[in-house]
Amino acid sequence: MTTRIASLRRELSLPLFRNTYALMLNTLLNSGFGLVYWVVAARAYPEAEVGRGNALTSLMLLVSILTQLNVGQALVRFLPRAGTGSSRLVSSAYGISTGFGLLGASGVAAYCHLFRPEGDPLHMSWGFGLWFVVSTVLWSLFTLQDSVLTGLRESMWIPLENGVYGVVKLVVLLAVAQTSVSDGVFTSWTLPVVGLIVPVALLVFRRLLPRHVAATRDVEEPVDRRAVSRYVAGDYAGQVFGQAGSSFLPVLVVALLGPASGAWFLPAQTVFVAINLLTLSITSSLVAEAARDPDHAHLHARAIIRRLAVTVLPAALVLGLAAPWVLQLYGDAYRANATLLLQLFMISILPRVVVALFMTLNRLRNRTWVLATLQLVQAAALIGGVAALHGTLGLDAVGWTTLGVELLLALVVLGPVIRWLRGTGQPA
Repeated sequence: MTTRIASLRRELSLPLFRNTYALMLNTLLNSGFGLVYWVVAARAYPEAEVGRGNALTSLMLLVSILTQLNVGQALVRFLPRAGTGSSRLVSSAYGISTGFGLLGASGVAAYCHLFRPEGDPLHMSWGFGLWFVVSTVLWSLFTLQDSVLTGLRESMWIPLENGVYGVVKLVVLLAVAQTSVSDGVFTSWTLPVVGLIVPVALLVFRRLLPRHVAATRDVEEPVDRRAVSRYVAGDYAGQVFGQAGSSFLPVLVVALLGPASGAWFLPAQTVFVAINLLTLSITSSLVAEAARDPDHAHLHARAIIRRLAVTVLPAALVLGLAAPWVLQLYGDAYRANATLLLQLFMISILPRVVVALFMTLNRLRNRTWVLATLQLVQAAALIGGVAALHGTLGLDAVGWTTLGVELLLALVVLGPVIRWLRGTGQPA
């Protein structure tokens, strides 16, 4: 035991592993709170209201991600060596997220009020539309702060921030269920963010950024605005395509199959997103560390592969086998209608890991146009497959399409990933 503790301490002394484990812990906390949250929601609210709440929340997330222009990934890539330009880079990202968030959310809220009839799951009153706009902007800043902390290699704060959010969100969900307030799912999801924005911003600007600037003076690389702009442009295009095939799915399911199917889709999607976020958290740490030390990027990647092999893949296997019992927590209808979907999602995790490593390699190469092309193909195939197969396969069409797309992409990108891990395909 003493030897294992000493080994763990040595591993945590390395920024790559310390930040990786912090991001993994954050993902596990979010997943645990998410599971409990939607179980409580499924028990406390009718299926139609859960489906509407999930669709509105997913719509908010979609608008938030699209209007951030993916500047969060640019922060993870360029902050590690930004030095004295770090504060300006972070402030610019905050301004971009706020401005575009206001414009995008306002347009969506106006559309849902004017062109979606009353009784439609996506219809918004003017009052709710205003709250939707505010919530979208706050959520953009809330998620952007995680990217800032990752880029600063201060990921230890992220589990604390999101852990508090998870607890408060659950409390608000239970409280709202006892009142006559409508749209309790959406309200409980967004209201806790209000109290977390300012404390984290103060931590970043008053403490962490000055410390980061002092620590990176020796390796500082001036922030090249053109390089950042090109990176963001390609990465944002890829993000648009990627979100069309992920965050848009709940909206598509509700539109094609109805609110009840949206509710059944929810737990399988929650688990799938959690496993994908676990992969993303590990590879995000790899991007930040390899950007700081590009000469040893392939060695960092090998170390990350080992962590993926003992965390993500076993977790997907266990969840796939336990799918019926996991879904039983939500109710009989969820188990009957979403078990195969969840199992297909878990099988697709293996090829998805290969694709995630390929995307990490191209982020380090600043070749974000490759990501855009990859995600365009992925999104088009996913949406087209679901639209074509939902009449025959119902909700399971999402699972079969996801698995087929991930297998095809993994076969295409496997070669460059293997060369990188061998040290013959280094980032430029």
